[in-house]
Amino acid sequence: MFILYSFFKQDDDMKRQNRPLDDDMVIYWTEDIDSSNTDTIFKVFQDAMVLSCTNFMRNKEVFQQMKQRNFDVAIVEPLSVCGLGYVKALGIEKTILASSCAFFDGALDAVGEWLDLSFVPSVMGKSGEQMTLLERLENYKVSNAMLRMEFQMWDDEMKIYREYLGEHTPHWRELLADASIYFTNSIPYVDFPRSVTQKTIPIGGISVDMDSIKSQKLPNEWSTELDKRPYNMLISFGSMVRSMDMPINWRTSLVEAMRSEPNVTFFWKYESDDVSFAKDVNNIHFSKWLPQTALLNDDRLTAFMTHGGLGSTMELAHLGKPALMIPVFADQHRNANMLARHGGALVVHKDELANAKKIRETIRSVLHEKVYKENAEKLAVLLENQPLKPKEQVLRYTEFVAKFGPFPKMNSHGRNLGFIERKLVDIHILIGLSYFLPFCFVVLSIWFVLSKISVRKVKNE
Repeated sequence: MFILYSFFKQDDDMKRQNRPLDDDMVIYWTEDIDSSNTDTIFKVFQDAMVLSCTNFMRNKEVFQQMKQRNFDVAIVEPLSVCGLGYVKALGIEKTILASSCAFFDGALDAVGEWLDLSFVPSVMGKSGEQMTLLERLENYKVSNAMLRMEFQMWDDEMKIYREYLGEHTPHWRELLADASIYFTNSIPYVDFPRSVTQKTIPIGGISVDMDSIKSQKLPNEWSTELDKRPYNMLISFGSMVRSMDMPINWRTSLVEAMRSEPNVTFFWKYESDDVSFAKDVNNIHFSKWLPQTALLNDDRLTAFMTHGGLGSTMELAHLGKPALMIPVFADQHRNANMLARHGGALVVHKDELANAKKIRETIRSVLHEKVYKENAEKLAVLLENQPLKPKEQVLRYTEFVAKFGPFPKMNSHGRNLGFIERKLVDIHILIGLSYFLPFCFVVLSIWFVLSKISVRKVKNE
């Protein structure tokens, strides 16, 4: 069995057109993403995806080499549909979708899974499962904005792969729907419960190698720092949005909150040598790189302040550390609310970083209130004993697809239905009419009888 798994380098044309994302990412610290801008604010990513697709298709030499390999299975992430057109042209009929997020709204729509937006947050949703009327409205609107963004990007990619591979190459909707299975980066015991088709296989936590993490030896310099104070907190906002780009008043506010906890060492992943804003505070350890998993696995680390990237969220869930989650953009709000519902984390809006008092209170709660540690450890024990391991799932299902796929009879017919049929609106109307028409008949009959009686009374008088 061969599995197509390909990386393409940028050619000269793409290098001339492409630009680094770091400067563009700065806006996500202060820009609040909601339904009003979801379909436009990720323009830089959309442009990069379209450029990558064109770069991907231009390399005809690699295409010919790959076509000769006779691959059995292709694994493609549905963030892009370019690869689906590519593998179809290679003659690979057995495809697997593998999402780095819990799901992509557009991919669910294409494969026929209905997202219950009244109690399931969109991938870009900011609410938990219990929503007010306005939160449900926003969840619905942000999901539809995601659909518009993804569909537009995929239409653009389809034009590209059809230009290079031929107009006969199927529509991206058909290619997504015909995938044999759909791996999602979701842990059922952690994620919000939702309805799925038989094709969806959750493999969340596959990147968390507990055996490897437990075997890691923390470097001596980090171990020495951990021993300095009775409490330790790790701070990291990931690699896409840099801490150094955080508004200065937010940084100084955060530093003031740290200053108020002299018994805590704060290990802050910070990308710049300029830390003059914290020059008078001696309990902060700045570093451009942190051994994150080794620190999280160390009993001396008390808590984690994180942006809520899905990788960090999965590590938190498995390693049982209480957390203060401060989402910055994209799916981080959903991830934070997802973990917080288990009682081991607190969620704070990024704007509240400017409020030193608020941040100080939440830091103290996560560090010193035992309930967060107890709930975090309880979830970690559950995940350690889950009956189906994600790596086993991937291996077994991939082998199964290679031997017996594709599975066209597993394609959901629901993806072909409109809103009225899918939501049984027409059935509800018919049922309503079955009650309404007899009611109208009774009311008209009574009216008719009463009107006759009234007419007779008038005549008799």
